[in-house]
Amino acid sequence: MSKSETLRNPFWEEFRFKVQMLIERPKNKGILSEEEAQQLQADLAIHDFGRPQEGMQLRWHWALDRENGRIVACRYTLFGPPILLAIADMAALLVRNKTLEEIEKINYKSLEYFLRDNPVDPALPPERRFALTFVLRSLASAVAAQRGETPEASPLVCECAGIDKATIEAVIRDFDLQSVEEITDYTRAGAFCKECIAPGLSQKPREYTLSDLLKATRQEMEEERSTQTSVPEKPFKEMSLDEKRAAITAVIDRYIRDMLVMDGGDMEILDVKENGEHTDLYIRYLGACSGCASASTGTLFAIEGILKQKLDPNLRVLPL
Repeated sequence: MSKSETLRNPFWEEFRFKVQMLIERPKNKGILSEEEAQQLQADLAIHDFGRPQEGMQLRWHWALDRENGRIVACRYTLFGPPILLAIADMAALLVRNKTLEEIEKINYKSLEYFLRDNPVDPALPPERRFALTFVLRSLASAVAAQRGETPEASPLVCECAGIDKATIEAVIRDFDLQSVEEITDYTRAGAFCKECIAPGLSQKPREYTLSDLLKATRQEMEEERSTQTSVPEKPFKEMSLDEKRAAITAVIDRYIRDMLVMDGGDMEILDVKENGEHTDLYIRYLGACSGCASASTGTLFAIEGILKQKLDPNLRVLPL
């Protein structure tokens, strides 16, 4: 099938350009052999996650540097829908040159963000976001296996999709989910037999339903937010400088900081000033961000784009 024919296919129309390219031309799919790992002076680690019966399975091949414990090469093989290919390929790229501790910092927001064509448009339609959850669970499982750890057991909520209570709670928090339908989009829990949505189709007792978990988790989130510094409920332009600083800090903490920390960096707010119709935010990059070539280009564009979208289009970010 030609490129033009592929892009006219209705199947592809739901995916953005970067995701299409990763599906068509993945760069990290394949296996690593013991010989390749030895040439890199690394140890080969292979980890399987998922089951074909659940519709998705992912096998990671990691070459871990013997001296510093970093992943110097990463490959994968998989069984599942095409969208899983795009997400696994991006995850393999992000895993490379990271330690196990740094891999743990890759979260839902950061992985999805790196799949975007631009900072403000989501990379995936809602009904495809379950693959993000699956890939991140696979990374967490691989890290635990490499450390010889047995993850704390969490009750299984959806047997058909293999989704446990801890995963559902984490997804509700990370994406601020509001409905059972959104939980299904992000995890596939409830997409098949519906038993975790409407118990009663079988005689098996059920401790949790998606509605129960949604209600309890959102209540915990609201209680946590009530103890945090509140952001004024008013248009950004009408805020005082102190209020603007609080609003900017809240957006950075929620939407931006994870992205920077994942690559060993961070940022701090130095000052917020009014400059005519603009509000200028002065920042300083920390850690790896301070010497990164993209700090004044791609990273800066991403930070400013998110702040413009969430707060005000006249907000400017100026790194010092």
